[in-house]
Amino acid sequence: MMTSRLMSTTTGNDLVAVLEKLGVDITTVSGTEVGARCPVHELVTGRVDGTPSWSMNVNTGLWICYACGARGNLTQLVTQLTGSTDEVLVVNQFLIESGLERLREQLDAEEAPIPSPDMSLFRSFKTVPEHLLLDRHIDPEMSQRHGLRWDDHNEHWIIPIVSPDRDLWGWQAKSKGYFRNVPTGVPKSRTLFGADGFKSRTALLLESPLDVVRLASLSLDNMQGLASFGAHVSTEQLNIMVSKADKIVIALDNDEAGISAGQRVFSQCPRPRGGIFFLRYEHTNAKDIGDMTNDEIEEAVHGATAIPWWL
Repeated sequence: MMTSRLMSTTTGNDLVAVLEKLGVDITTVSGTEVGARCPVHELVTGRVDGTPSWSMNVNTGLWICYACGARGNLTQLVTQLTGSTDEVLVVNQFLIESGLERLREQLDAEEAPIPSPDMSLFRSFKTVPEHLLLDRHIDPEMSQRHGLRWDDHNEHWIIPIVSPDRDLWGWQAKSKGYFRNVPTGVPKSRTLFGADGFKSRTALLLESPLDVVRLASLSLDNMQGLASFGAHVSTEQLNIMVSKADKIVIALDNDEAGISAGQRVFSQCPRPRGGIFFLRYEHTNAKDIGDMTNDEIEEAVHGATAIPWWL
């Protein structure tokens, strides 16, 4: 039992204290997020989380591992790590007494109300400077068609998060080593970047929306990219993709998180009639198509096979 240890921690870092008592290896605490090495990664994959890929929202207690795909709330985490209903009761009582009762709620992030974006702020963002598009090998027309914008004050790419029905839900502010989804709680896992304008037979499942626009800049025949806004691909995103495409090419990043996500997508995705294939990576050292030359992208796409690149 951890009664005495938990009940003695009643500072402003109560949630962090709870996680530490559970043995979670915390790496970052900033704003509304706690980052850590995934505490259930080994249970899910059989391997310890080699890179910090786990995040918990301090306001809701909802957590997710972007590498193994595990997700849940604080109560579920305690249950998985301790296997004890007694300790769940201890944590719940502690959260009540420390003013964190909201974390006890069994929230479903996928069904949470969609927050309203600040449209005036979104309209204030600028057209992406041409030199940045050139660096990414992105055609200016394709940039505008996909709604990309630029925050010149913070020097962030602004990537719209649009519903499959073309409603603007919010955006992702992105720069090297940084991203933030705006507004907080925008349900990006319920859509795919590029889904609102998808009209092709073949869909390349990518992590980065910028890679979707890069691919579109090449104007390859009868194929378009769809991006999941990261390594985690939700069930709803898989269903959207299968509803739009006859053939799917899994083109997630060639790194540990991307490979793990690719395995999960292949096992969970409904089978489209044209089949599921995997991007070719053998001819390049690139991590994703954003790092490839145009020739490498064409070879990667046209060389896609039913055999995963990591085998």
